[in-house]
Amino acid sequence: MTIRLDAGKREGHGKPSKRPKVLITGGRAPVALEMARMLAEAGCEVHAAESLRFHLCRVSKAVTSSTHVPSPAWDTEGFLSGLERIVRREGIDWIVPTCEEIFYVSSGLERLERLCRVFAAPLGQLRRLHSKWLFIRRAEELGFAVPATRLLASPAEWSDTMARTIPEWADGVVLKPEFSRSGTKVRIIRQETGGRGVYGSVGQSANLIDRRKSPVPEGSGYPWVAQQYIRGQGLCTYSIVHDGKLAAHAAYAVTYSVRGGACFYFEPLNDPRLKEWVRTFARHERFTGQLAFDFIESADGVLYPIECNPRATSGIHLFGPEDRLADALFDPDSLGDTIVEPQPTTRKMLAVPMLALGWKNGGPGRSLLIWLRKLASARDVVYRRDDPRPFREQLLLLNELRRIARARGQTMMEASTCDIEWNGGLL
Repeated sequence: MTIRLDAGKREGHGKPSKRPKVLITGGRAPVALEMARMLAEAGCEVHAAESLRFHLCRVSKAVTSSTHVPSPAWDTEGFLSGLERIVRREGIDWIVPTCEEIFYVSSGLERLERLCRVFAAPLGQLRRLHSKWLFIRRAEELGFAVPATRLLASPAEWSDTMARTIPEWADGVVLKPEFSRSGTKVRIIRQETGGRGVYGSVGQSANLIDRRKSPVPEGSGYPWVAQQYIRGQGLCTYSIVHDGKLAAHAAYAVTYSVRGGACFYFEPLNDPRLKEWVRTFARHERFTGQLAFDFIESADGVLYPIECNPRATSGIHLFGPEDRLADALFDPDSLGDTIVEPQPTTRKMLAVPMLALGWKNGGPGRSLLIWLRKLASARDVVYRRDDPRPFREQLLLLNELRRIARARGQTMMEASTCDIEWNGGLL
């Protein structure tokens, strides 16, 4: 593998280092750990920056150093200054964000790129793609089929939506913040058979709601998005893109997942339609960075984009050291016209939620026997025999998130991102 580091060298840097130095942000996430391990195996020297005290990359053998930095959401200037200090101290060649801290990294793109290269798109482009409203408008503009979607800027617009859309969208309405992640705060609104009432649900719970009163939680703010609920199979993609050209691509079906949220079982899906959809969108956007999409495939085979995540997602778990993901990130020219894709026999999982929730969250038609077979055939993305400490670190991380959740009156899922999430505000 050759990683080209001479192009775009910034002040304070001399000749390209023999062992490329990469700073990964968002070290709490399994996707960050996966990337750190793959880059280390590809010959990179990997460093991590994280605002939580305990995180998976902190104790991994793949990571040379881990530095605690201020919360990007609560102290953006402190966060960016912290990254600058690490880059100077360690002689970092690349910064690769993995989670929603990418928006804060991108807000400081000009100052950071004076010191090293940063694998992140401009903030304006990231905002358009992260928005559950603007992304759908962009996909529609490009000629793709999209679910009917309305932007709710105020409680008054909820009443209008109830009057107009519930009768039109027979399967229901998905209500979610314009900027959200991992299915948090999602409400599914359905008309009861016979028209006796309208029910709002989160996960498996359902309650009769007042048509006149918005079900948006108090204090959560607007805008929100009301989107046509489409029955079908959930599909996800993850890609690495340079100037609109695919360098790596993976797809998988949503089989085992937290209700309305993140997946925890992954096996590659070979669907040329998904690859072509992503290729077309990325080309029109001239995008550079990590790019992921969620889709619903309807019963008649139509692919409906639901949302875009312009950052790392769980699709990265499908790649292995032999798949040249580091080349896809840093030296795409070396791939020629090849698109890096996962091995078809790959099976990965997050073992803790798979054990705790998989047996009951597999969905219709997925029996206990099927779950047991998948559990036996998949490899945990956190535990490795030659790098066991991140698996134990999960307990410390969960305890820290539990303390944050209690202090802030949040769910564990909300607490896991509250200090890095970005909800469209000015930076």
